[in-house]
Amino acid sequence: MDGTRHIATHFHQQTTSPLVGMQIITATGEVFNHVDRNEPMWVGEGDRSVRVQVQFAAPFHRPPHISIGLSGIDASRAQNLRFNIMAEEITRDGFVISFVTWDDTKIARASATWSAIGAAVPVSALRRGG
Repeated sequence: MDGTRHIATHFHQQTTSPLVGMQIITATGEVFNHVDRNEPMWVGEGDRSVRVQVQFAAPFHRPPHISIGLSGIDASRAQNLRFNIMAEEITRDGFVISFVTWDDTKIARASATWSAIGAAVPVSALRRGG
């Protein structure tokens, strides 16, 4: 896709373990801001995407289940709003947020909230350093 961007960003993460052996990490943050520097999501047309690598604050025992949603968006009202946001490349250490738009949609900035739910690394493995 034209305008594909790979961005490292920081999401403030909160980790909880409500049950023994379970881990939940939640976070909210800005996925991109393309209006300030006239980047592709704001000034481009056609297929465009932003990919954000997320590193978990603590690894999971196995790849967790990810739920992701849009928590904020600033877009031009002159065009239809078209987008898709999803979690891809999920591993025990992190995942990629993929935000895609197309046609003449103009998106200035977008924020997301996500949750990762899965098995925690066993305490015995943490003691061994693994």
